[in-house]
Amino acid sequence: MTFADYGIDVKGRTSGNVKTKCPKCSASRTNKHDPCLSVDVDDGVWKCHHCGWAGGLPKEQQRQEPVQREYKPAQPQPITPTAIKWFADRGINSDTVATFKVQTITLYSHAANRKVEHAAMPFMVDGEAVNWKYRDITTKGFSQSTGGQQVFFNLDGVTHGSPVIITEGELDAMAVYQSGGQQVLSCPNGAPSPQTKNLDKKLEFLRSGNGAEVIEKAPSVYLAMDNDEPGLYWRDVLAKEIGAEKCKLVTWPDGCKDANDTLLSHGEEVVMECIALAADYPVAGIESFAGHRESINEYFKSGGAVRGLSTGWRNLDAMWRIAKKQLNIVTGIPMSGKSEWLDALMLNTISVHGWKWAVFSPENYPLEFHFQKLAEKVIGKPMFASEYVRNSITHDELNNMLGYLNDKIKPIGFDEELPTLDRLMRMFKVCVYRYKVNGMIIDPYNEVARDSAVSETDFVSEFLSRLRNFSRLYDVAVFVVAHPTKLQKKRDSNGNATNDYPVPTPYDISGSAHWRNKADSCIAIHRNQANGGNAVEVHVQKVKNKNLGACGKATLFWNWKNGRFHEEQIR
Repeated sequence: MTFADYGIDVKGRTSGNVKTKCPKCSASRTNKHDPCLSVDVDDGVWKCHHCGWAGGLPKEQQRQEPVQREYKPAQPQPITPTAIKWFADRGINSDTVATFKVQTITLYSHAANRKVEHAAMPFMVDGEAVNWKYRDITTKGFSQSTGGQQVFFNLDGVTHGSPVIITEGELDAMAVYQSGGQQVLSCPNGAPSPQTKNLDKKLEFLRSGNGAEVIEKAPSVYLAMDNDEPGLYWRDVLAKEIGAEKCKLVTWPDGCKDANDTLLSHGEEVVMECIALAADYPVAGIESFAGHRESINEYFKSGGAVRGLSTGWRNLDAMWRIAKKQLNIVTGIPMSGKSEWLDALMLNTISVHGWKWAVFSPENYPLEFHFQKLAEKVIGKPMFASEYVRNSITHDELNNMLGYLNDKIKPIGFDEELPTLDRLMRMFKVCVYRYKVNGMIIDPYNEVARDSAVSETDFVSEFLSRLRNFSRLYDVAVFVVAHPTKLQKKRDSNGNATNDYPVPTPYDISGSAHWRNKADSCIAIHRNQANGGNAVEVHVQKVKNKNLGACGKATLFWNWKNGRFHEEQIR
């Protein structure tokens, strides 16, 4: 099937974009000759901007190589006073019109349904017009010479090796030139639809001939596209094609769609001011301090907020405070209280700061047991009575606690699928978006499944990098509990082994030195195994952000009845 089978008149064109009448709605419209149907001949698709009708040729007929048609140059006449006035009404003076060698020609207008005067704008290469664009001065219609080369407008007017400005249309290029930006080009076909599937034909003017040479030698390229959806899309396409490293973005004033609008509304000075203020094309991952001006000022004004938030224990706050966007590693020998302390810290942030958490904790499996430990800490009573404890949690307190913890903590559960890092990251992301969590816990690290083909060192490196990036991108605090390798017991003055172990460091964790090197904070929880006491030492071993604290030790006292940690010994 062809376009004609759908009642679409592409006016003999075999490539490019065509504006034509819509066979679905034009006959019933008041303005029957309005070319409301946009057709992309190369991709074989169309859309009506009045009734919304859209479609395409069968796939096997789309994007066929067009037949090369013989170039038929225009036979224009000297520009008429009517055309000069038409340009003047758009802010373009007669000197600029003459510089661009604009002439006039009488052609049939589908919009007007008769022959009308067109402005004829030549595309010059080495002094020869290799294409002409015709602009209907009675409507917005335009066309090009049959078989004309697809090249930049004003290609002969720019100097090789100079910065260049690229606009979307010829009148925009003229507006920039008249305002003082003489090294200006415009695209031969404007901006394509963001839905265009094949851009190869649209980019020919940029990939070959003099156009490619001009862009290659230009030290910088100012992209001055229209401020609409196609223009913004085309800007990004051109930046990718040219190279983002040399592109700058021109932003037009509010209410102005393009350079010509800006000239009409604000004058030549503002056109050049917009170009002078063009920003570097943003590249993901490369930032600037100026781009964070507002947040830096807030950082300065906030004072105490940048120093982190209270942990809930004053003696620990004196050396370390909790903050978002931080990767925190917690280690300690078995039975030292790592999970108990981390649960208590989590509950303190919930109570004091209103935080919410996502928790992957096989260490506290099953879920009912973890709930018990958390509820006991919050209520301050054991869940079950015994011969030593008579005042235990009541049924009403239990149900109130269910509602409280359910709102604040989202446990990451288990099933037959292994808990890989990718899977955990997906679930943590859901918790960030859906439940607005502020903190995440993985307890312990060695329960995260690892591909046996990947070395532990490489896995730890990627594991920590991805969690650290996640914490910064999604504004959350991340805690990972990691066990140390088997430590040797301390020795007494006679060289005999004692029942106590040294305080482990991140370098003692199985895997690699990445545990210390990539962490923002490192904390070791330690309890003297020999005396069996309830004193728990919190060793802050690394704090990358000096505003959050420094290395040191705080001692807390654990209440085995309810799991709470106190700053003073329990009487």
